[in-house]
Amino acid sequence: MDDYNDLVFFEAVVRHNGFSAAARATGIEKTRLSRRVAELEQRLGVRLLHRSTRRLALTEAGERFYSRCAPAVESAQAAFDSVAELRAEPAGTVRLCCPVVMAQSYLAAILPSYLALHPKVKVFVEATDRRVNLIEERFDLALRAATRVEDTGGLVAQNLGSARRILVASAAFFGKGSLPTHPSELEALETLSEINALHNDHAQWELIHDGGEGVLVNLAPRLVSSDLRVQLEAAVHGLGIALLPEPITSLALEQGQLIHVLPHWSAQAHLIHLLYPRPRGMLPSVRSLIDHLKIHMPARIQQSRPGNETP
Repeated sequence: MDDYNDLVFFEAVVRHNGFSAAARATGIEKTRLSRRVAELEQRLGVRLLHRSTRRLALTEAGERFYSRCAPAVESAQAAFDSVAELRAEPAGTVRLCCPVVMAQSYLAAILPSYLALHPKVKVFVEATDRRVNLIEERFDLALRAATRVEDTGGLVAQNLGSARRILVASAAFFGKGSLPTHPSELEALETLSEINALHNDHAQWELIHDGGEGVLVNLAPRLVSSDLRVQLEAAVHGLGIALLPEPITSLALEQGQLIHVLPHWSAQAHLIHLLYPRPRGMLPSVRSLIDHLKIHMPARIQQSRPGNETP
């Protein structure tokens, strides 16, 4: 395969109108430029330049060759310059994916300040509850929540905090009756559940006490939905007890639309973490967003817990 550096050398000699001038402009030795252009002519089997002590001129073949190679060299240099520009400061598009509840509860409050700090960056957020393959789908980073961080397949996992699923219901749901004092009492009450907790027509909640005791509760939920907001609205309207992530319940709890049921019991905490490829070669735009999330997400997670004020 031809050495395309020779096109760069040849283009520089012609553009600067001589080997000496090209050597001064590029910092490449004159003898090297001369040798490489001569080797290029030898490979092509034609003379490209008329050389003399006073001037340099293109042959007919040289003019034809230069007319094609000059735009190619310019385009290649523009390609390098475009990457250099991206590396000089945060710029370009960053692609991020996360569950819907995280986009609504965390990113909606955090991204505006990031975009204000980095006006040359665009952020593409795909809020989805499906499992996304970062590499195959060309995402730069992902926010995830899981009871444990699984094998990341060579990706970096950065823990940002944790959030529980807590039991909530409206005060009207209980009427004048007393609130349950133990998870076993939930089996006799109407509940709202997500699809992945469902087994046949029944659901199971694994609850953990603050002291470490665990209990498995069997339920026959009145409403089953994969959409957490549907469960939230159903709970607010008094249709049953729901086991929901802290972030989406905090506002309803603060406003008195919901009450915290069995506050010393919750589902196992989910670790909220970032996933992204290893930092080598990472663009400043991606790195800057990762750093911004590492700074602001822990506080936002803390604010979204019951009893903490959420701005």
